Amino acid sequence: MQEIRVSPIPTKTPSPSYLKPTGDDSNGGSDEDDNGIKEEDVIPAESEFRAASIYEIYKVLQCISLSSPGSVFVVRNRQDRKKYALKKVECQDESAAVIAFFEEMELKKLDHPYVIRYKDFFITYEQSDSSVYINIITDYFPDGDLKQWINEFQETKQVIPEKAIKKVLGETIEGLVYLKEKGLIHRNIKPSNIFRKKSGTVVLGDLGVSTIMSDKRTNTRQTFKGSVFMAPEISMQSHDEKSDLYSLGGVMLNMVTAHIYGEEEFYKKLGDIKESPETLNELLEEVSHTYSKSLVNIVQILLRHKHNTRPTILELIKSGFIQECMASVDSTQLDKRSRQKQTKATKIYSLTETTDALKVLEYIADTIDHESCVAEGLSALADIVRDNENAYKLIDQKARNLISLAMWDNIFNKDVQISGCYVLSNLVTFAKPDDILFSPNVVTIIHKIMTAHEYEPEVQLAAANLILALSADEKAGHLIVQLGGIHDILTAMRHSRYHASLNAICCMALWSLAADSENLKVACKENAVRDVCMALNTHKVSPNVSESAAAALISLLLDDSCYDPFNELDCVGNLIYAIHLHTKNAKVVKNCCKVLATVVQANEECAYRFLTSAQPEDEDPTGIATIFAAYELHKDNAMVVEGIVRLLVELASYDEINKELQYANIGQMLSEILKRYKENKDIMGPCEEALAKLGAAPKTKDQKS
Repeated sequence: MQEIRVSPIPTKTPSPSYLKPTGDDSNGGSDEDDNGIKEEDVIPAESEFRAASIYEIYKVLQCISLSSPGSVFVVRNRQDRKKYALKKVECQDESAAVIAFFEEMELKKLDHPYVIRYKDFFITYEQSDSSVYINIITDYFPDGDLKQWINEFQETKQVIPEKAIKKVLGETIEGLVYLKEKGLIHRNIKPSNIFRKKSGTVVLGDLGVSTIMSDKRTNTRQTFKGSVFMAPEISMQSHDEKSDLYSLGGVMLNMVTAHIYGEEEFYKKLGDIKESPETLNELLEEVSHTYSKSLVNIVQILLRHKHNTRPTILELIKSGFIQECMASVDSTQLDKRSRQKQTKATKIYSLTETTDALKVLEYIADTIDHESCVAEGLSALADIVRDNENAYKLIDQKARNLISLAMWDNIFNKDVQISGCYVLSNLVTFAKPDDILFSPNVVTIIHKIMTAHEYEPEVQLAAANLILALSADEKAGHLIVQLGGIHDILTAMRHSRYHASLNAICCMALWSLAADSENLKVACKENAVRDVCMALNTHKVSPNVSESAAAALISLLLDDSCYDPFNELDCVGNLIYAIHLHTKNAKVVKNCCKVLATVVQANEECAYRFLTSAQPEDEDPTGIATIFAAYELHKDNAMVVEGIVRLLVELASYDEINKELQYANIGQMLSEILKRYKENKDIMGPCEEALAKLGAAPKTKDQKS
C-alpha cells in the first residue's frame, strides 16, 4: 500500500488581515508573501510542523475561510513557486480518511479546462482536537467564485446579462459532460464551488468524494447555505447526475434572480421551492419578463422536484438552447475553429452569381467552416434545384454527402439549415432506395436541427418537410422515429401552435410515419392525437391544416389507445365544421369523413355528437346537413362518395341516429349512389349495408309528419 505521510496543519484562526485573498495571480514571488507577511506570522514557530510533509512542500500564506465542512487556505509550493488552494476537511476517523485519500487520488487524473485540477493530497492528524483531516491541494483562483460575482449584482440590483449566464451554463455543462465520461459526479455544485478566471471563464471545483460527502445526506455538518442547493432527494438516496443538475438549476436561478433577491432572501426562496415546488412557477413568471423563454424553461427543467422527471446530462445536451450555450465556449468545435484560422486568408471569397451547380458545390467545399459562406452557397443551390428540374442529376452521392456535412458543421446557422433542408427534400423525390439520403449520416441530422432551433418555426418547417420526404422510405422512417422524430414534430407543433403551415406539414409527416405499426405505437405514447386535435381546433379555417390533420388522424386512430382526447377537444365538432367551411375541397371532405367513420364506430358519444351543434343556440351546422351539402358538390368523385357512405353505415348502427337519418331522407341519397356507382364494389357494399339498416322504404318528411 502507498505510504501516506501524516502531518498537522495549523488550526489557529488567522488574524483578520489574512482572511481575504491577496489578488495576486502571478504565482511567483519570494518567501515573503505579497502583503509582506512572513511564514512565521501565519505558522506558529513551535514544533507543530516537526514532521510536516505539507510544511516541507507548501508554505501557508493566508486563510480564505474557516467554516464547515472545510477550511480553505492559500499556499505556495516551495518548488514551482506557484500559489495553490488548500482545503482541509475533517474525516470521521482514520480509516475514512484513508478511503477518502484514495478516492481523491483518482481526481488527479482529471484534465479539462472547466474542471479544477487536483495537485496533491495529504492526511494529517491534529493532537489539538484529536481529529483526522484530508488536505486537498488544487488550483487557486484569486478572482474568486461565482458566489462573489453574483453578490455584486445582488447588491446593485442589476440584471446579469443573458449572454453571460449562457456562457456560465455552457462551460459548466461542458465540465459535467467530461465528468460523466470519466464516470464521476460532482455532488456539491453551488456558486461558491464554481470558480472564475480573470477571463471570466468558470471552472467546476471542490468535487466531493463519497466518503467525505457521506454525512451531507443527514446534514450533520452542512449549514443551511451549504445544503440549500442540494436536490430534495438527497436525504433519502445517494447523489447522482440528476442531483447535480438540480444543484445546477439552483445556481442558474441564483443568477436570473440576482436583480430581484439579495443573498439571504434568495436562499430562503430556494429552500421554499424544495418544500413547495409550485413556488418556482411564481418566481419564474417574474423572471420571464427579463430573460428568454428558452433560458427560463431550462431553469424550470433543472429544478424539477421529482428525481425521475429530471433529464440526465446526455438528455439535457440534446436541447437546442443547451447546445447553443456549449457551442459558444472555448472547448467546443475546436477543430472547426482551427480550420477557420487556417483557411481564412485563402478560402474566403464571395460566390459570383451562377446557375452552375458544380461551381456552387465547389464553393461550399472550399468554405465549409465559414457559416455565412455556406449559407450563401446552399441558398444558391436551393435556387438552382427549384428552377432546374434536372439539377438533381448533377448532385451526385459525394455532393449530397457534402451538403449534409456542411449542415452538420454549421448546425446553429438558421439560413444554412433552411436552405439545406430544402435542397435535400427536393433530392429525395428522385432518390433510389440505396441513396445516401436515406442513410443515418443524413437522417440523424434532422433531430439535431430541430433541437438546435427549437423556437425557430421557419427551421422547424424546413426540417418537417424533410421528414415528410424521407418518411416515404420505410428504413428512413424507422430511423427518424428512433432518433426522436415524432417527439420533435410534436414539440414543433406545441411551440408554434398558431403557425398554420408548420402545423399542416407536421400533421402530414405524422400521417406518413404512423402508417407503420411500430412508429404508430411511439406516436400514441407521445399522445400525438391530442396535438393533432389541437391543430385542427386552432386552424379549422385552414384547408391545408384540416386536410393534413384529418389524414394524420386516419393513421393514428388505427391504435385503439389514441381515442381519449376526441371528446375532450370536441374533435367531431371540429371535423364537421371543417367540412362545412371547406365543402368544395374534395380532399378535406374525404379525409374528414374517413376519420368520422372511424370514431363513430368506436365511440357512441362521438356518434351522437354528429347530430348536434356544440351548443343549442349555435348556428354551427349539424353533421347530417353538412354531409348532404358535401355530397351534392362531390357526387361524381368516387373517393369522396366512398368516405360519405362508410360514415353513413356506421351512423345507421345507432337506433336514435338511424331515425334521424330516415327523417332526413338519407335513403334516397343512398339509392342514387347505388345507381351511380353500381360498378364500384368499394361503394356498392357499404351503400347496400346502409340501406338495409335504414329499411327498404325510408320515410319522407311528409310521411313522418
